[in-house]
Amino acid sequence: MLDLVAVLVASLLWADASAVKAAFTPLEAQLIGIGLAGLCWAAIVSLTPATLGRLLDVPWAIADSLLLPAVVGGGAAIFAYLMGDSHVAAAVLLWPVATLSLLLPLRILFAGLARRGVRDGWLRRRIAIVGATDMSSELIHRLTDPTNPEIPDLVGVFDDRDATRRPPEVGGVGVRGDIAELCRRAQTERLDLIVIALPLSRALDILRSVQQVQALTAEVVVLLEGQNAAPQGTRVSVIAGYPVLQLVRQPLQPGAVLAKGMIDYVLAAVALLLVSPILLAAALAIRLSGPGPVLFRQPRVGRNGRIFNILKLRTLRWDPEDDGRRGVIANDSRVTRIGHVLRVLCVDELPQLINVLRGEMSLVGPRPHVAHMLVAGEPIEQLVPGYGARHRMKPGITGWAQVNGLSGTMSDVAMARVVIAHDLAYISEWSIWLDLRILARTAVISLFGRNAFDAQLREWRGL
Repeated sequence: MLDLVAVLVASLLWADASAVKAAFTPLEAQLIGIGLAGLCWAAIVSLTPATLGRLLDVPWAIADSLLLPAVVGGGAAIFAYLMGDSHVAAAVLLWPVATLSLLLPLRILFAGLARRGVRDGWLRRRIAIVGATDMSSELIHRLTDPTNPEIPDLVGVFDDRDATRRPPEVGGVGVRGDIAELCRRAQTERLDLIVIALPLSRALDILRSVQQVQALTAEVVVLLEGQNAAPQGTRVSVIAGYPVLQLVRQPLQPGAVLAKGMIDYVLAAVALLLVSPILLAAALAIRLSGPGPVLFRQPRVGRNGRIFNILKLRTLRWDPEDDGRRGVIANDSRVTRIGHVLRVLCVDELPQLINVLRGEMSLVGPRPHVAHMLVAGEPIEQLVPGYGARHRMKPGITGWAQVNGLSGTMSDVAMARVVIAHDLAYISEWSIWLDLRILARTAVISLFGRNAFDAQLREWRGL
């Protein structure tokens, strides 16, 4: 985004130069400048994005900022010269000069910040290693080598063998416990990458490890070294000189997390301000309808399996013993008269805007469930394979399943599997556009009822 700002500002400065004013009208100069800026920025994003690795290598950071503006501006100047107007060509040649005067110092500045961030720790990747093996020992040696420009923070080594069979440390890094301990740490600590350092001959152990960490937002890779070889046709990355095979990717890249978070906070704040009179009227009606609190608070499972208290307007008769694991069924006798109205109008969900502003929820995402929620009398995680993977993103007030007619309590295993399939498809195919589609559908459903859309239960396959 700063690259885009830099090239746009440079283009506006270029359009104001006297040589440019002599060759173009003001409108022509502005349109040409914006066009060149857009073309240059698109090339930067697709060909030389400002990744951490490229910024740490200062010569590459400088080369990136020099090459593309020179190519774009030089190409435009050559085109103008071939069209037979040397004055226009000379004016266009000033554009890459103006762009480089802003883009070059910006890249040098961020290269310095990147190096300082890695040195001080706040830009280091946090890596956990699964498996106390010789492979993990060699990987740790390479990662901590002083010549490595991106030395990470090693969270620890985790191994599912019992404590009597686990070594106290591997390669100077402590063995912190089993994979369950890794999952507990991930609820309170940032974790970027999980490296499974097990030979492929232990495929079942690798599969069990992946299943245990499927609820975490970290990327998961398996080390390909010694007995391991990359299957033909797979995409292989490299970590500290080791080839690795990606098993689970992060659901959102950092830029996407920032964009989604900004949309959540802005829209939630505006929406809470607009609906506050409705919330006050509903709260008064609930208070007058009988005993019990206005707000219903209940522990739900959030991102990375972290527990948070969801907020709703209370629609059921007050029962301190009800833990919510069995949900609410059709024609449930526990629903109060005012609660029925609030549920039909979806007003009871509005306090979750506060959860969004707290950072516990998103406007759009998989709906948060009670821990070990029962479906047909059994915990859902035992009935639906891959269920934990839905916790890789923040839960949402609305979601892809809900706008496709799959709202309400999951009464049987078949419905639960379809709902979870929608949730996992949303995570896999997330985009800002998809979020906006879901919000628009939710608004229509709230205004015109749940039959406003013809629910297509298999539509997730087309995502």
